[in-house]
Amino acid sequence: MAQIKVKGKMQRIAVINQNRVVAKAVRYSTVKQDELTSYAAQSSHIPESTLRACTLAMREAISYFVLNGHHVDLGKFGILGIRSSQKAATDAEQVNANLVKRVSIGFTPSKEIKDAIAAMRIETEV
Repeated sequence: MAQIKVKGKMQRIAVINQNRVVAKAVRYSTVKQDELTSYAAQSSHIPESTLRACTLAMREAISYFVLNGHHVDLGKFGILGIRSSQKAATDAEQVNANLVKRVSIGFTPSKEIKDAIAAMRIETEV
């Protein structure tokens, strides 16, 4: 079962203008792409060079499709796609690119990931 640890950190809460202890998840290191590829190669018994080539090809494909307006279904992980926020126009003739205020990458986790998060055990770090 997955688990995370939380610890208390004193911080100012602006809305009530007071200091309070807030529980924050302990952040571990960032796993680099080489470490991820090495781990996956060992787990799958696929040569690391082959897996690295596949990883680069998948990353390129995901970038291509997402940056061309598609959503990419990553299976049990979730869906990745472009999100935007834009101003409204009073009629269709006023619609143009200037109405787009922001474009970002959005991620929607799969049901499996959502269920795993819901079942995650949370421990307090002392």
